[in-house]
Amino acid sequence: MKRLIVVFVLLVVFSVFLSADYDFSKIKERVSEFTLSNGLKFILVEDHSVPIASFVTYVNVGGSDERIGIFGISHFLEHMAFRGTSEIGTKNIKAERKIMKKMDALFDRLLAEKSSLYPDNEKIKKMEAELEKLKEDATKYVIPNDFDNTLKKNGAVGINAGTSKDATRYFFSLPSNKLELWAYLESSRFIDPVFREFYKERGVIQEERRVRTENTPIGKLIEELQAIAFKDHPYHVSGIGPMSNIRHITRADMYRYFNANYTAKNMVIGVTGDVYPQQLKKMAEKYFSRVRPGRKNPRVFTVEPKQLGEKTVTIYEDSQPWLIIGYHCPSILHEDFIKFSVLDRIVTSGRSSRLYKKMVIKDKSALTVGSFAGYPGDKYPCLFLMLALPNSGHTTAKLIETMDAEIEKIKKDSVSEEELKSAKTRLKVSKIRSLGSNRGILMSMLSAEVKLGSWEKAFDELKAIEKVTTKDIQELVKKYLVKTNRSIGRIEKKESKEVKK
Repeated sequence: MKRLIVVFVLLVVFSVFLSADYDFSKIKERVSEFTLSNGLKFILVEDHSVPIASFVTYVNVGGSDERIGIFGISHFLEHMAFRGTSEIGTKNIKAERKIMKKMDALFDRLLAEKSSLYPDNEKIKKMEAELEKLKEDATKYVIPNDFDNTLKKNGAVGINAGTSKDATRYFFSLPSNKLELWAYLESSRFIDPVFREFYKERGVIQEERRVRTENTPIGKLIEELQAIAFKDHPYHVSGIGPMSNIRHITRADMYRYFNANYTAKNMVIGVTGDVYPQQLKKMAEKYFSRVRPGRKNPRVFTVEPKQLGEKTVTIYEDSQPWLIIGYHCPSILHEDFIKFSVLDRIVTSGRSSRLYKKMVIKDKSALTVGSFAGYPGDKYPCLFLMLALPNSGHTTAKLIETMDAEIEKIKKDSVSEEELKSAKTRLKVSKIRSLGSNRGILMSMLSAEVKLGSWEKAFDELKAIEKVTTKDIQELVKKYLVKTNRSIGRIEKKESKEVKK
């Protein structure tokens, strides 16, 4: 008991410290921004403490912008953006383009045959063998991984990218004296991309889907839950897309999608580190002014209708049971969104949270519990997920009962001030830690710029967290955490499936 009192006192003291002393204006003072004539915006956060610079290109396109037939193309395109240009990654671009043209024509015929009413399997096998031969022939003109290797030879680290349902991000760091190299390479791949090794990379993505989804029980469950939770909105399809889509996307599809979405007004570029505004602007105008203006993607107009009743999906696997409950919640634009992050700390996050104490420590009915808001994205109304892994001898049905009982307690009596203060303090610590590195700051700023309309709103969360009250939490739970607003996904062991006679 004495230890708990000490911990609580420390949390309260730290909460006061966070509210009073953590001043984001120190970061804002280091920020400068400008927009090129084509509409491409740059945000710079200066830090001259070390001769390093980090770069992030944020493209306002993700899985939510796709359509039937090309679901998964945003992720596929992210992979292809590392394949180089007409100057990078090739030994002979003219010869390479000729072979790519042959491959694409052959693949079109192959798709047509596979889609016919009566496919000729022998013909298909012959064309597939011919395509493999062309793929092999094309390799003699390719300099493998030339884009990445050029960066690495010049000291680049952290070369990576990520695609979500909301956006695509590209990022890496370089010595700051390589600013022009970054500007040349980064602009080139978004002005003059060559989607070489297209069919080879398709195989890589197919294997990625198998590993992350099709051969993983929890991966399959997440995908199934997503599919039933969203009826109309594009959030209902996983970011990597169905295997059938991956197999049918063509290089022409890829170029059309690229040309429509990788435009100046649909991108924002962030730089942080040992770079001065005048340096960055000079390099930006020299290299990035050639990016086509285009337009910023409009928000998806499809609105997910109000759910009419509880939905459930159960998959049977020879694996550990799992439970996931998804409640519909508003987007990051709504004032209630941040309250879900506070609720997360109250119900599942940390050893002091309600369900952790009840299910993991006391009852030992669960091995772990968790929750978070913003699945599969937060640009649009999304899901607040609650997850639990049953302990041996305990069922998912019993876990649901326990979780529902705790939710009902909050509806009836709300939460204590002590719980709320602890939750808010832990959440603020987490938010500050996410801004503890230059890249973390930059990622948050670019996301806020695109989703909220201004990079400055990335620093408003601490104040929003502080305003949350016990009454807010109670009303939040009453409004959103109701059975008609949720979808339940479960993994049960195969032998537990009962067959009625």
